[in-house]
Amino acid sequence: MKALKLVLLALMVGCSPVTLGADDDEIDYLELAVVLVRDGNYDRGLDALSRVDAAAEDTDVIQYHTVYGLIYLNQNQLQKAIYSFDQAVAAGQTEPVIHLYLAQSHFGLENYEAAIVELNKAGEAADRLPSAHLMRAHAHWLLGERESTWQVLADASRRFPARTVFLRREVFYLIELGLFQQAGERGRLYLSKSEGTEDDYVSIGNALRLGGEFAEALRFLEAAHLKFPASTRVSKVLAQTYLDMGSDLSAGGLLYEASLIDPTLVGEAAEVFRRAGKLHRALMLNARITDQAVKLKQRLAILLEMDEHDKVVAMVPAMQRAGVIEAEDVAYALAFAYFKLGEFDQSEAYLSRLTRPDLFNKSIELRRAMDDCAQERWKCG
Repeated sequence: MKALKLVLLALMVGCSPVTLGADDDEIDYLELAVVLVRDGNYDRGLDALSRVDAAAEDTDVIQYHTVYGLIYLNQNQLQKAIYSFDQAVAAGQTEPVIHLYLAQSHFGLENYEAAIVELNKAGEAADRLPSAHLMRAHAHWLLGERESTWQVLADASRRFPARTVFLRREVFYLIELGLFQQAGERGRLYLSKSEGTEDDYVSIGNALRLGGEFAEALRFLEAAHLKFPASTRVSKVLAQTYLDMGSDLSAGGLLYEASLIDPTLVGEAAEVFRRAGKLHRALMLNARITDQAVKLKQRLAILLEMDEHDKVVAMVPAMQRAGVIEAEDVAYALAFAYFKLGEFDQSEAYLSRLTRPDLFNKSIELRRAMDDCAQERWKCG
């Protein structure tokens, strides 16, 4: 709604030159406040207004209350803004845009019915502004008035055929209703009529993904990946969609490509390959991680899956230096590695640290296995 504020501000606060004399009495503080508000200096404008005598015979009371309302609106003091704008109307303010300010204030306070009433009062002043139509449509939507919402958006699209924002809003309303097929169709129409920003593709694709419509999501996100090949944001959302579909290798490939642009993603790529069972590739990518704590914990998990238990215990000094060895999941992993190597005393030393319920239960099982091995060593060779 910021654009609406700026347009209306230009309409409402025209001003005449301010004369600054040596004597404080020669300053017209109301006009000064108008200038300050026009320039976005709301705190100083408020200070100037506080010096105005509203009861003085020559004070323009309409302008006085209107400027107060503008300041409060821009400071997000919406209840005060409504009071000031109402005072301006009571004093004789007839400019239709005052009702747009009131609509904006009521909307911000979630008084959606009141916002619609004020938009109706604004008449042509509202009809000329695309942002006012968006406000009206969303007010109806939040009131659960679906038919009115569609009517407002359709009317706005006819009034402003070059503005695709109404079609974009329609797409997200359809997604919110769970009408994914219609959302996909309208989304493709929207992107065919607009330049289609990265945010458009990602927002629509991700919304469809969250709704479980993976095939539709892929259509948008794959198109986005072709259009914005250097966008790691697109790659991440597309990778997540493939993960949701169980296509871990496709996701890993995308994250690997993205990590060449953004090295912070290399850990995520390695993790996806680990989960996909591509352990050697995961280990290769793990070597590129710069955060030692993250790197060592992930490397520990990979080596355990590779049954490289001697390499796991060889990491102990590095893990001590990185300060990760105190973590209970790391302690259990080391206990397991020492168990597999037959070094039961070392394993017990790490098991004795465990207090977390899930790991404590695992430690009981591991101790039982060590007891079995101690009694029949040949079983654990």
